[in-house]
Amino acid sequence: MLYSEDKDQAGEYLRLSLGFIAKYNLPADPACYSVWYQYIAGKNPHLKAAIDHFINSKLPITVKTIKKLYKDHILEKDRTITENLLHELRLVINGISRYAIDTTGDITGNGKRLQALVQELEEDEDMDSLSRTMDKIIHEAKDLVQTGKSFQGRMTSSSQELAILRKKLDMSKRDAETDALTGLLNRRGFEKRLHPLLKDPGSCFCLVMIDIDHFKRVNDTYGHLVGDSILKALANLLKQQTKGKDSLARFGGEEFIILLPETRLEQAGIVAEDIRKKLAAQEWKQRKTGQSMGKITISLGVSQYRPNESEATLMHRVDTALYAAKRDGRNRVVTEAML
Repeated sequence: MLYSEDKDQAGEYLRLSLGFIAKYNLPADPACYSVWYQYIAGKNPHLKAAIDHFINSKLPITVKTIKKLYKDHILEKDRTITENLLHELRLVINGISRYAIDTTGDITGNGKRLQALVQELEEDEDMDSLSRTMDKIIHEAKDLVQTGKSFQGRMTSSSQELAILRKKLDMSKRDAETDALTGLLNRRGFEKRLHPLLKDPGSCFCLVMIDIDHFKRVNDTYGHLVGDSILKALANLLKQQTKGKDSLARFGGEEFIILLPETRLEQAGIVAEDIRKKLAAQEWKQRKTGQSMGKITISLGVSQYRPNESEATLMHRVDTALYAAKRDGRNRVVTEAML
């Protein structure tokens, strides 16, 4: 399921979310739904405080308001990751550009263009746009190396500094798209791989959504450290069962999702069943005590993309298949063809 609530609770949250959307005459799009759902669920305290302020102050809640709330409180845009990089980068560029402008000859123009790029850095809103600005800066630095012989030594050193900063940025981007516990993609990283396929009407791919059966019982009985070790073990098993262009992510809590490009429903169902069998065949023991924990099983839902459908519709269908697998006894695969 997309959220950790049970089906009835999630349904009530949905009903209340739609009520707020209707009350403020807002579009029923994913951003509005996410904002109101998380507000009602009460799991995003900063978002709740912001909306309560609007409501208590009787301020208008518009589409623009919702977009800002979504951007500020829901999007996984981690500016703290890049803040130190931006500071270092500004120091390097300002030093280069001042020297270039003070130097006669062709490199004066390079210096002015570099100063303009500093302004672009201030306006970049995410890591992708920051990466594009970095690429422009590196290109300008290389041009300076080629055009200013008297500048050669200084620019070679500065180009190396910029290359190091670029690598740091790449590492930060990877960290922002990776689940810290399992090393798999997180939800943000998964969506970056899903969105290009959704834009291609000729895409043929499947999603497999996975949920560990009775995982709360495992945590309550053996503790969260054991629960974490099971999550990591399942992640490793999934890595072994996927390959090539497949994308694998921890979707949240005990849920995982697999994106299988160029795969039809029947093939995806076979992949899902292989994963289920391999996990169900294992006997789990506590590492320290050797005490048996019995079997750990999973339920899986499988759906195939339909041309031109939205992400929300596709995710709802695969979530419905997963729910059917859990409802019908768990430890099973349900494809949408079985519904």
